[in-house]
Amino acid sequence: MMFLQGLSEYINANAPMSNLPELLSLHHSNPLGLHPIAIPILLLVLAVAMHVTTYRIIKYDKRNLYPLLYTLVGLAIVSTYYYCFSDDLPLFEDVDLHRKEISVGWFCQRDIVGLGWSLLGELLLTYVVYSFMTSLMQLVGKLSDAMGMTEKEWMEWQPVIFVMLLGVSVAGVADVFAPITGVWIMLVYQTVMVLMIVAKTVHDIVGTHKPWRCLFVGLCFLVGIEAVTMLAVECIEGNIYFFIPVVFIFTTVSVHYKKKQDK
Repeated sequence: MMFLQGLSEYINANAPMSNLPELLSLHHSNPLGLHPIAIPILLLVLAVAMHVTTYRIIKYDKRNLYPLLYTLVGLAIVSTYYYCFSDDLPLFEDVDLHRKEISVGWFCQRDIVGLGWSLLGELLLTYVVYSFMTSLMQLVGKLSDAMGMTEKEWMEWQPVIFVMLLGVSVAGVADVFAPITGVWIMLVYQTVMVLMIVAKTVHDIVGTHKPWRCLFVGLCFLVGIEAVTMLAVECIEGNIYFFIPVVFIFTTVSVHYKKKQDK
């Protein structure tokens, strides 16, 4: 109870809705000295590369491209965490807290870059999130197949994505009208996501009797989906009403992984 009371006081005082890094207050000083636009551009390039690689794997059964896809997704995850936890990003004026806050999605903020650039940034970031998500699910399918799982078992990861997208959307809408409520919704969907990942991992361990492999897959998915979540939050933060319909596109993300014997 003391923990919840302390958390409630912190949320009411700080309303850290903008993203998970704000909630955790874990930032670094950009030791590489990168320009704020550098990593978003890198993520866009990686998204195109992941999209093309995933397409070739699915369409032409290019299994020899999986090492490349692992590398691209790994780079995207590392780049996302480095960028989102940097304190060397443009600031925006938080009207609720009456102070300036770090803006991870500054290129989607009309007050910072203008309406035209913010809409372009929104579209490109949406593409990055979609490409990132499909590539992550493709790799989960590959790892799951290596453990002898069926397609139905691979797709059991999809509800986690649905909870994330629904939670991000609802929290984003709530943040416009009631920031404190938005923070609590964010905490709830994050908790539900983690519990679902833990439950799925335990279920896989019981079914496959391969605990270390299942833990590895679960950890990879958790790290990857949190990176995607941080970017998805910024899609909402920039132009919230523009992004909501795109959520329905995201919910159609599926894996088209082919088992080896299907060749």
